[in-house]
Amino acid sequence: MTARTWLFRGETSRSDSRSPDVADEASAKLLAAAFAAGGLAAVLLTLGALLPVVHGGSRGYASGPLLVALALLPMVLAAAFVLTRRPLVAAGVLAGFGALAPGRIVLDLQFLVDPSLTAHPELYRPVSLAWPGPGPGLWLALAGQAALGVAGLLAARLLARQVDLRGSAAPSGVGGRRWLAGTVLAGLVAGVGLVMAPYRSGDAFLPAWNAFEGPLLVLGGCLLLACALPLAGAFAMGSGAGEVAGGCLFGLAGGVAAVAVPNLVSGLAVQSARPSAGPIVALLGAAILVVLAFAPAGPRTVDESGEANLPGKRGLRVATGLFGMFTAFLAVSGALVPQIVKPDGTTGGAESPARFLLLTAGLLVGVLGLAMLVPSLAARIRPVLSVCWIGVPLAGTAVVDTALASTEVFGTYSVGSGMVWTSLAMFAAATTACCSVIAGMVERDESEDADADGPRPGPGLLVPLVLGGLLAVGAFGLPATGAPAYTGASLFGRFDTPSWGLLAGLLVVLGAAFLAPRSRPPRAAALLFGAACVAGLRIAEPWLLGSPLVGAHVALGWWFALGSAAALVVAAVLAVSRPVRRAV
Repeated sequence: MTARTWLFRGETSRSDSRSPDVADEASAKLLAAAFAAGGLAAVLLTLGALLPVVHGGSRGYASGPLLVALALLPMVLAAAFVLTRRPLVAAGVLAGFGALAPGRIVLDLQFLVDPSLTAHPELYRPVSLAWPGPGPGLWLALAGQAALGVAGLLAARLLARQVDLRGSAAPSGVGGRRWLAGTVLAGLVAGVGLVMAPYRSGDAFLPAWNAFEGPLLVLGGCLLLACALPLAGAFAMGSGAGEVAGGCLFGLAGGVAAVAVPNLVSGLAVQSARPSAGPIVALLGAAILVVLAFAPAGPRTVDESGEANLPGKRGLRVATGLFGMFTAFLAVSGALVPQIVKPDGTTGGAESPARFLLLTAGLLVGVLGLAMLVPSLAARIRPVLSVCWIGVPLAGTAVVDTALASTEVFGTYSVGSGMVWTSLAMFAAATTACCSVIAGMVERDESEDADADGPRPGPGLLVPLVLGGLLAVGAFGLPATGAPAYTGASLFGRFDTPSWGLLAGLLVVLGAAFLAPRSRPPRAAALLFGAACVAGLRIAEPWLLGSPLVGAHVALGWWFALGSAAALVVAAVLAVSRPVRRAV
């Protein structure tokens, strides 16, 4: 018996007569490469857990055994599933762990910038403001996470290949689109827990702030983790293959545990530290993911040709609309509730001038979410919502930045509940995007044959489309608002917290412009209209910020935004007015 036959024997026995042969050489090579990369990652992470991450630094407690166990967890889980003849579940485990590797790499990079600002006493317990150099453990940990990311990419390629080969005849197994909303919610819960404070600290040398209060790399790493969880879970559950979904959920849950468990233990074991709710919330989300990995797949329907179809398009649209309305509620609450509180508990300080921008972005998402609940409008509105959700993070990062800056300038002030609502609104917006994207995947699956030779946008929209994309770089890269005592956020100046929102907005607009020529004319027009709405937020910014800011005026980025929005609207009109039929 060859290794290829042994690895895939269980999968082949569970496939029905319509399933293509999964035991192909390409899949076997991908699985072997993924396991090789995963094994290398386990070795590197184990060594990184045993060696110091900074020169001359000490740990807050004897964390070596715990970190070694967490370093070996991905390969232990994957090997267990391979031994039980379930290689696709094993590949899913590696894909789930790999999806969280970029966020963990960004978090570890803070040790290179300033180890005293890291909240990882399991690796380094600061006792002074000295700046020790990086130790061998840090380089090994970074290399291990990179290898784990490569293993995840190889596993994802294997899973995509198997889903394509199996098609609708894939074994049902665990998971399924029936549990998509629950998976996204569980990922959102785990992400919120990872963004919260890892523990409580009574020592000035032991930082214990949440992601939005910490340095830029900590914020970026936590946001990558929080966004990857619902996105990866949604794509796994939307694949339609239960083995794939179950393995990915196991991997995501294990990745959450690898981050949250050391934080929880640090709160219990480190002197002057106490446990906080953050790791507990994250582990609760991970536990829900594990439960969903065992959940039965939804029922399948069979069309007239005898092919199995997965239901859920209507349910996904409703879930998208409800998440959009929930996002609007959180965003409106974050805009209206005080973001800064005085020591006596009363409202104080200058509230964020971006709160009205957040209010507008939240209302826009809420209106689109409400329209998604109308069956006759849902298909037309969904592509618009797939783009406009980014307006909430675009405005929310500016609100959070102002609140944090105020607490630093006025040391006796603290952040209010408005920042909490704003942070939750940004995660809810990402969840809305996940549901909308998966709903679009289901729509395309169900209409793929009918659209094979259907019309596409004509070449006439390419000129305004390219122009709109180029102008969008200036619209989001340069400040749109200026004032005597205010400098607008940008990408080309000092990169700060609001710059993450601008970068995300630019990427979403460019992504919509890239997908539009490949979509059906109505969907292309909706995508471009949504991108124009996002650029419109930059156009409206000087007036939405104008009341709190004295002497506010339009800046150079505003003119770029105006031109980008106009070009995108023209492209949207051309997409539906001059379609061409694709040659077959």
